[in-house]
Amino acid sequence: MTGKKILYIVLLALGLTGIGTGVWFHLKASPPADIPEEPAVIHMQMDWLMEGKAGSLSIYNDGGIIYIQEKGLRPPGGHTTRTWNTGTITSGQLDGLLAYIENSGFQDLGEYYQFEGEPREGGSVRTGDMKLTVSVDNNTMQKEVTAFGYLSPDGGETYPDMPAPLNDIYRKLMDIATTTVEVHCENIKD
Repeated sequence: MTGKKILYIVLLALGLTGIGTGVWFHLKASPPADIPEEPAVIHMQMDWLMEGKAGSLSIYNDGGIIYIQEKGLRPPGGHTTRTWNTGTITSGQLDGLLAYIENSGFQDLGEYYQFEGEPREGGSVRTGDMKLTVSVDNNTMQKEVTAFGYLSPDGGETYPDMPAPLNDIYRKLMDIATTTVEVHCENIKD
């Protein structure tokens, strides 16, 4: 074998090794936030189906908060981004939030609610596209409630027609989400 062939083989082997290592590290990359192994004490999942947006807020027993927002989910194959935000609340704030939820009547709600729609001229109805799921899992309560199709008169700030106390819980949890700080933004593929 000539020296050139050996050099090309060595360079090819190094290139393939480098590419393989890069792919392995990309696939095995850890998430941009430390996600606790135990489930969240409070979790809220929001999906705006037609808008192509989603979000999730998780609050853990140690007060850690992870808030993830995804945008550009529609149309498929579009420019989709995922933003990771993190933060913390004190144990007193978490205890107060859990006490508020427990005393609000959340435990008495059913598992699923769907808005029947606001009547329009011509017999059609107007509904919203947001699906909201709130879950609480602590020592005194294990409950999950989902609401779908409710309208927001103020662009997603509130959903007053949802069964009480879901709108108030949503607002309190979104206030907590706004205290988080962005730690990572990534493009995601479908």
